[in-house]
Amino acid sequence: MPAAGTKVRDINCLAAWLVSNIAPTLTGNKPATVLTFINTRQEPLLAAWRKTGKEVLAGSMVRHRVLSRSANRETVLFYRSAVLDQCIQHNLHRVFLAKLGYPVHSGLDACLDMMEERFQGCCPHEVGILLGIPLKDVLGFMGLTDEPLTCRREWCIYGCPKESLAVIERYEADRVRMCTLMAQGMAPAQILCSTWEDDWQETG
Repeated sequence: MPAAGTKVRDINCLAAWLVSNIAPTLTGNKPATVLTFINTRQEPLLAAWRKTGKEVLAGSMVRHRVLSRSANRETVLFYRSAVLDQCIQHNLHRVFLAKLGYPVHSGLDACLDMMEERFQGCCPHEVGILLGIPLKDVLGFMGLTDEPLTCRREWCIYGCPKESLAVIERYEADRVRMCTLMAQGMAPAQILCSTWEDDWQETG
């Protein structure tokens, strides 16, 4: 019984942590979220993820793919397939990713295979497109545009910041919404398994 109780607590704690961190992806506003799991004295997240991650996401619309793994660290992409595919197939995104060698005409899984391969070296900057960062900011960060750096928030913003700040505000609103639901007593597992309105808007 103690072991079972501990596992339930592990599942609930990990589920709550995931809800807080992937909220915009849960709602469909953010195509994907990348999280890195490590263990600390306060939060043994890596151990919890490897032990209960599959159970936590069972029944959820959110899929996951491990992009890189070592003994002490795991970087994971969380996404909703339809939303991420829509992001990749957006005309400007498709052209951009194709120029970088991504097999956009072969579908989502083929693109993720290449993304995973590139993560074995270092974090490829083009992943920003999958994370819902506006294309102009991804291009700016990669040095592929003359737009000046205008401010720094969750990411570096280039050119007119209005569009980018609106995206950031939308993501933050999703986090507040999900944390409020949990504070009101909605179980994190229920949130993960709910079907949320797919109101993601193209930002590229």
